[in-house]
Amino acid sequence: MFSRITKESPATFVRSSQPPVVPDDVPSDVQAVVIQLLDETDTALRAGEFQTARRAIDTVETVSRNKLPAGELRGQLLHGCAAALTALESDDSNDADLAAEYVRAMTQRLPEA
Repeated sequence: MFSRITKESPATFVRSSQPPVVPDDVPSDVQAVVIQLLDETDTALRAGEFQTARRAIDTVETVSRNKLPAGELRGQLLHGCAAALTALESDDSNDADLAAEYVRAMTQRLPEA
């Protein structure tokens, strides 16, 4: 059966009416990895394990750069990683608090699972 307006089959409309892929769509496996790494970073910061936190943030940065589509979310995560790593250049607990805030902010930027 064809539509009187478009002369197209409804099946054509169904196929073409899927929402477009938005550049900030996060693949679920990538999102799970980033969330896990940010949780590990937060745990390491609370324990004062700054080297572990740095390694986890480095990995978040790599995953974000290589696995997320270009867009606002990717940019925000890369900025957050850079800022958190800068805060962790010294082993000062005040700077660790700042890094923890960046980690929390990055976690909040991720879409709901």
